[in-house]
Amino acid sequence: MENIVMFTFGAIIFALYLVGYVIMINKAHKFQQTDMENDPELKAHYRKTDLNRVLSTLVHLAESDGHISEEEQKMIIRIGKENGLNPDQVEELIKDPKPLGAMNDLPREAKLELIIDVIRLMKIDNKVHQQEIKFCENIAVKLGYRAEVVKDLSTYISTSVDINSDKSLLKEIVNKFYNS
Repeated sequence: MENIVMFTFGAIIFALYLVGYVIMINKAHKFQQTDMENDPELKAHYRKTDLNRVLSTLVHLAESDGHISEEEQKMIIRIGKENGLNPDQVEELIKDPKPLGAMNDLPREAKLELIIDVIRLMKIDNKVHQQEIKFCENIAVKLGYRAEVVKDLSTYISTSVDINSDKSLLKEIVNKFYNS
């Protein structure tokens, strides 16, 4: 009888522990969602006025090793589609990208997205060339970051769209390298 009582108490304590754990996870998730909603730097879309510049930058990066791989092209098209362009419009930009210009006038949230996107694109075909690293570092400097941000962010950015990088962590890393 004593074993049954002890087992029952143990089961109740374990159940309460699990309920507390689930409540804690839900609160953390809600807090993170609220943080994402209230912080424009953690949102994922570019302004329409910046989109051609952003996509052209990605095309120039993809071309920096001599050719655009299928994975690179798919990623560029996906980003264009996510931001309201149809695939034909993106294909036109891929064929005729705009020259790289100043980027310091991009909003901070677009700078964060772009540095993440260039690093993800650099790694997408699982072949990182020295020219691509240099290109990413140059883009980082144009965005107002120190070049070393590329190395630090590369550790945390996955090439997979299915694996969501923690934007809060990436923002924290990027802010350490922001010059402005």
